Amino acid sequence: MSSLALVCGCLSIATGVWLGQCLFLRASQQYRLRLTEQARAELSDLFVFVDTTHLWPTLVCVSVGASLLLWLLTQSIVFAIGVGGASFVLPRILLKRAVRKRQQRFDWQLPELLLSLSGALRAGSGLSVALKHIAQQASPPLSQEFGLVLREQRMGVELPLALNHLYQRMPSESVELVTTMLIVGTRSGASLADLLERLCTNLRARQHLERKIDVMTTQGKMQAWVMGALPIVLLLVLGQIDPLSVHLLHSTSVGQAVLATVCILECLGVFALRRILAIHV
Repeated sequence: MSSLALVCGCLSIATGVWLGQCLFLRASQQYRLRLTEQARAELSDLFVFVDTTHLWPTLVCVSVGASLLLWLLTQSIVFAIGVGGASFVLPRILLKRAVRKRQQRFDWQLPELLLSLSGALRAGSGLSVALKHIAQQASPPLSQEFGLVLREQRMGVELPLALNHLYQRMPSESVELVTTMLIVGTRSGASLADLLERLCTNLRARQHLERKIDVMTTQGKMQAWVMGALPIVLLLVLGQIDPLSVHLLHSTSVGQAVLATVCILECLGVFALRRILAIHV
């Protein structure tokens, strides 16, 4: 009877391991495809055209190497697994941050574009000609995006459709206002120069208000960074004062469970502070 129970237990464990392996392989394959596609799309939005087929093997090598190195240094399997898992998430965070920063730079350039475009229209230039000269003299990402709009026009795409493509690539409220203004102005035949000057004034007032809000919330954001880094700094200080006690956190199961709990609470705290203060990291 005991032999039969042992065989059934072994079969159950083997079946569970096999099912877990299948689920893990399927999930990793789906994540690989999603990560590669997202990286290709976001890099193309940044006007960086590289082959992303080698991204996943590179991430695997970096994850395994970092995990082994941390395990050799700390003898903590929890930290090793945590760093290995973070290695797969970090590229997506960095890409999203780069796209968001580029979007912000583009929005800050829009008032100067509108002012220059209004002056060119008052001087008698056409809209396409004025956009061409402004795009050639502007700095990225404004020159890149409006250069692509002009190239689409040369390919036969109408200006309203090319501006809609611009809004799809740079989906912000400021870009929506500018593209809508240009489309409506070209179709209605109204005084587009006056409308662009008014929109430029409104965008500058809005950006001034956003900067004022950023300045007023700087102290709260810095407090969030300090509170988030305090447990890590405290752990390093205690490691210098009492290394034997800190070593127990890495070498015992109870200590590793405490460290895992602290990491989870840190992540929850960062998420809550980001939601409260709208911090983009």
